[in-house]
Amino acid sequence: MKFYIASRLKNKEFVRKIHNELLKKGHTFTSSWIEEKDILPYEKHKKESEVRANKSIEEINNCDIFVLISDETGAGMYTELGIALQLAKTNNKPKIYVVGRYNERSVFFFLPLIKRVNSFKEVLDDIKSLA
Repeated sequence: MKFYIASRLKNKEFVRKIHNELLKKGHTFTSSWIEEKDILPYEKHKKESEVRANKSIEEINNCDIFVLISDETGAGMYTELGIALQLAKTNNKPKIYVVGRYNERSVFFFLPLIKRVNSFKEVLDDIKSLA
């Protein structure tokens, strides 16, 4: 299965570990943002920001599983979640998980399209039934 992992930029190393774990289990990922250099502040990198935003939309369109690593703050990852929710609502894909300590932070996390879990291991355990 193809995964898209959304998270804060500060969690790049954690997401890299998830990517490696997925590869070992025979999965792939479409979220390439962890391999790109940081372009903050975005307003000083307008063209590259536009390119990355479009790339992220395309990558979310191509995933089977969307995982949001929850956080008490953040911006872009919640936009990515919105894109995944709209896709899931219209296409029944991707399957969406919100993972971590802040998985009750948003009203949207309680939609039936989202499964809230505490750890990424729970995501892996849950998708075994999809294979």
